[in-house]
Amino acid sequence: MTNLGRRLTKLEALLTDDAGLIPHSPRWLAYWTERIDELESGQDLPNGCKIPLEAVDAIVNWEATN
Repeated sequence: MTNLGRRLTKLEALLTDDAGLIPHSPRWLAYWTERIDELESGQDLPNGCKIPLEAVDAIVNWEATN
């Protein structure tokens, strides 16, 4: 891997959350909305899965505007 490739890989790791998604992107919002819906329906999240507070805030704000 080239130096540039290693640097890009490191940068991508800094820009993504534990789910591998870019925070506040449409995919990120959809992913966390689905996880919260699963919790509301009584399903458990996988061990170690922690919903970021930013995701809860984003979903609450999105629902308030729609």
